Amino acid sequence: MEDWRRDIGAALAGLEAECRPDEPLAGHTTLGIGGPADAWVEVRDRAALEAALGFCRERGVPLTVLGWGSNVLVSDQGLRGVVLRLAGAFEELSADGGRLRVGAGVRMDAIARFAEEQGLAGVGFLAGIPGSVGGGLQTNAGAYERSLADVLVEVELMSRGGEKMTLSGDDLAHGYRSKVVSGDAIAVSVELEPGRGSADPGCDEVLERRRKTQPTEPSAGSFFKNPPGEAAGELIDRCGLKGFRVGGAAVSKKHANFLVNLGQARCADVRELVQVVKARVEQRTGIMLEEEVETLPRERR
Repeated sequence: MEDWRRDIGAALAGLEAECRPDEPLAGHTTLGIGGPADAWVEVRDRAALEAALGFCRERGVPLTVLGWGSNVLVSDQGLRGVVLRLAGAFEELSADGGRLRVGAGVRMDAIARFAEEQGLAGVGFLAGIPGSVGGGLQTNAGAYERSLADVLVEVELMSRGGEKMTLSGDDLAHGYRSKVVSGDAIAVSVELEPGRGSADPGCDEVLERRRKTQPTEPSAGSFFKNPPGEAAGELIDRCGLKGFRVGGAAVSKKHANFLVNLGQARCADVRELVQVVKARVEQRTGIMLEEEVETLPRERR
């Protein structure tokens, strides 16, 4: 075992944190794919987060933040360094007037349910989205022509160096399936104002739509971004790729923009399937699809 993996447990001892070496990541992703993390670290308050960040910084250990594992494809070889999850205090949410204070570890589906219980409309589109709000900031997550940025007021962050900052207004981007906050700082909480968005369907209606149109097999969510004026799923369907399979991965027969794990899929299967889909769509339509799902580890540039 590398020295840092032995030492990180001691560095976090007595804090609200848990550390597990060689943790399989397949069980921490909605696609059910991923090799082991050198060390899986779950922090449950800010003191533990600061300690984990400080340890990684001082020892030069790579750090990857993983929410609830949607919208990611993790390598079969796993991830080097520390894979960090925000739990405990980072999973709290509360209402104050017409606004919501949400920890970065809260599932977006839970936000929709909580807001509905509080009589607040405007975030029902988040119902059924399994990822955390922190992860959602990476792609401006959304559905049914609505996105997280539409209801976002501010984001509280902690830099990898432990510096705290708050961003709002023009500091927040609103692009389609692109990062809301630039840089590599870690979101710790957000403030949402559901009323800023138009009224939307209730959670049960949104979930029923999803049940009718989306697969039940493990997936990472919608895999490709919709090109301007087009729907990625319809393009893939028109190319006759529904049900097309590589190893244990397949294009969903129910919705072609979902690549599903049929039971024993590997990251390599999904990556090969992605290339087949992109090549076929470009050949038939002239459109090059762009992935929405992020592959981990990220390619160095």
